[in-house]
Amino acid sequence: MSALVPQTMYIGMNTDPYQPVEEEHRQTRQALELLVEHSFSACILTKSDLVVRDIELLKRMKDSSAGISLAFQDEEVRRIFEPHAPPNEKRIEVLLKLKKAGVGSYALICPVMPYLTDVEALIEVVAPVADTIWIYPLRMESESDRNWQNVSALLKRCFPEIAEQYREVIFTYDHPYWLDLGCKLEDARLRGGLNLRVEFGRQRSSERAKGMR
Repeated sequence: MSALVPQTMYIGMNTDPYQPVEEEHRQTRQALELLVEHSFSACILTKSDLVVRDIELLKRMKDSSAGISLAFQDEEVRRIFEPHAPPNEKRIEVLLKLKKAGVGSYALICPVMPYLTDVEALIEVVAPVADTIWIYPLRMESESDRNWQNVSALLKRCFPEIAEQYREVIFTYDHPYWLDLGCKLEDARLRGGLNLRVEFGRQRSSERAKGMR
């Protein structure tokens, strides 16, 4: 790493770095220790409260941050889609501890699952403890996508009343559902002075333009 210019390393964008085995094997912690040694910084995304263990390492990095992802306000729904992840209560506690420690904190509301994710309720919960709130919709490349097939099967089994209309919403980016939600989120951002980053619809273009100024 000595040949690289110190920079921020993004950890957990594709796979959670705090899998259950991390508590024993500590590979993520070792990686963070290496980053500290070489004056790098880290931006971490996880669902796990185990990240709290490494707050002291994050405090030693310049401009480090850590975020928690969550997608469901209803715990019964959450357990269907995230049976092995910590409950929301523990994730909110993580954000609070990060904030108290002076480490940058953010919340990722993702994936927004139509009719199941109460985005406004989740914003209300995380706003006091997250510096930034990112919002991403559920997106699939095609109906042949294995992820879509898995989601579709789960919806038919657990939520048959909305399963039929789901395909149209997911594969229509300008569907009224997304347009209506985008307007509500823009209102919430303006009304509450929130640092919301909405990654769909008109808000996506608007926020990107602001970020380029």
